[in-house]
Amino acid sequence: MFGMDDPVKVLNQLRSYVADGRLEISEVMAEELTSLLLSEKKRTLQRQELLVLALRDHANILEIREKWKLSMKAAKILSKESNKSSQMRIKEGVGGNEDETALKIEDSMQMGRINLHLGNLKKALKGFSTAAKTGHIEAHLLSVEAFEKCKGSLKKATKVAKGLEKALGKCGPVNRENDEFILISNNGMITSVERVVTSS
Repeated sequence: MFGMDDPVKVLNQLRSYVADGRLEISEVMAEELTSLLLSEKKRTLQRQELLVLALRDHANILEIREKWKLSMKAAKILSKESNKSSQMRIKEGVGGNEDETALKIEDSMQMGRINLHLGNLKKALKGFSTAAKTGHIEAHLLSVEAFEKCKGSLKKATKVAKGLEKALGKCGPVNRENDEFILISNNGMITSVERVVTSS
């Protein structure tokens, strides 16, 4: 179905559907594409990286559709296959890049968000901590919010609150982008000022 003989074309098509808000069909396509690629026993590096892209899209679509358990399953497979991809690059002498690092941070954030929605505070904080260590403000914000959602208060959130305060102190001045005021973390990731204000 969906012309799976050309996975790259399928990936681009499902992303187009996501952009158009057609999430149901894009979910089906992403599931079929990832199943196809996972069924291949001996993948080239190019094919492995395509699998990682497809898994990331699948996990994102499921998260958007609030299918938390399915999104968690996809995110776990993504983590495993992403690590395989990194190992294959090292073996073939292909270095990583900043984009790859940023994507892995986002993957970790996603694991945190999913666990937060499932009410797993400890696992949520673990997901956010990886990104928080790079100075990502959003990760610190979500860590604080996780206590309030899972525990009903911020009584035991002193450590993460101090982490947020420290991260805000280290980020650069307020910038403006597309008529929105933003803060840029040490890792280069962006958080809107409104997001910070409404969370405080």
